[in-house]
Amino acid sequence: MKTQSRSGPGAVCSENDTPHIRQPVAASPSEGEFGPGQDRAMLEWARLRPDDGFVIGLVLRLRSTCPARERVATVIASRLHRVPVLAEQLAGPPRRECWQAADTFDAADHVHILEGVTDPHDFAELMANQPIPEGRPRWDVWLGETGRQDEYLLAYRVHHAAQDGAAVTHTLKQLLDTPAPATSAASTSQIPAQGSSPACTASRPGPRLLASAHVPVDAMRAISRASGASLHDVYLAGLASALRAWLPATEREASVPVRVPFNVRLRGERQDRGNRVGYTRVFLPLDESDAACRLASIVAQTSVWPRERNRRLLDRMHPDMMWKYALTSVTPGDALASATMLGIHTPLGLDGAPVIHGTALPPLAAGHLFSTVLFLHAERASLSIAARSEHQHFRDLPPLWTRSLTDLAAAVRA
Repeated sequence: MKTQSRSGPGAVCSENDTPHIRQPVAASPSEGEFGPGQDRAMLEWARLRPDDGFVIGLVLRLRSTCPARERVATVIASRLHRVPVLAEQLAGPPRRECWQAADTFDAADHVHILEGVTDPHDFAELMANQPIPEGRPRWDVWLGETGRQDEYLLAYRVHHAAQDGAAVTHTLKQLLDTPAPATSAASTSQIPAQGSSPACTASRPGPRLLASAHVPVDAMRAISRASGASLHDVYLAGLASALRAWLPATEREASVPVRVPFNVRLRGERQDRGNRVGYTRVFLPLDESDAACRLASIVAQTSVWPRERNRRLLDRMHPDMMWKYALTSVTPGDALASATMLGIHTPLGLDGAPVIHGTALPPLAAGHLFSTVLFLHAERASLSIAARSEHQHFRDLPPLWTRSLTDLAAAVRA
């Protein structure tokens, strides 16, 4: 199979996709920002369905000893001019919230240590289920051990109403580039000493399970080069193959719709705040027995992404109508699952400690049976799947996705 090589929907968060969007039809707000309509709707959904998964983010593994809380807080405080959303919050009556500067803000209040957990998977799953306090900017950073002296974990978590996936990756690029600021007495004098804030030792299961798998990015790139498909197409084709292998034969007789988000921000707009997302549906061809043909079916569907149409819709829509628009993204009849791809293609690190790889924390909004995120960084592609904890069988999907890439590689070389 050969098709014209394309970039993926990038939502997805690739900066290279943004120039494809023309300037908005309606005038932008005075600061080059968009209204908080989608954020309000997401926040309202979280109020109506508090047991769903509205905590998103990334768990990163770094090669170094774990830094002190005050050091991480110092770095965050020094970068607030790059990501001002960290000191902002949505406040106001329901569905009328607006973005405001927090009355008081101390970066140290948002940095925590997870004690008593050294397994990276357990750490990530707890991060997916740990609530984020209300009444202040709704994000936090957690530090954890891996059981190795030369590695530690750093989780950045945020409520989906405050940031979408593209904003999350933008934030981490701003916080974890190099060089980091030097520590000084002035910069840390107001930050509590390590261990002075409560550390989380919870180990009970949460309402959301998290399963993941990691593969070399080069394995996906080889399929992309051989087929002409984008990495995003390869990701979705692998998901189709994994679901086909996972389901009973009697349930593979139709295509399965998944909802795919994509970023519609313009370069001149703030990249760190809120949700500015369009959606499209892609049908995973589970009824197709040939792996190469499954990939071809995905490619045919993703040749055109409705970016400009979605952008115009968001620019023209009255804020009171945004609730109905956002509702479609969490309607069970619309799609079985959501599927997102995120990427950070620049090196990340903290105080010289490089980020080795990361695991995404997918949302699990109302109605979707499961959700999945593919995160690309450095030499690794990491697939994460979130589902309700009563559906433990979803843990089988990530290894099946890994195996499906091997089969797909053989199919496109044939």
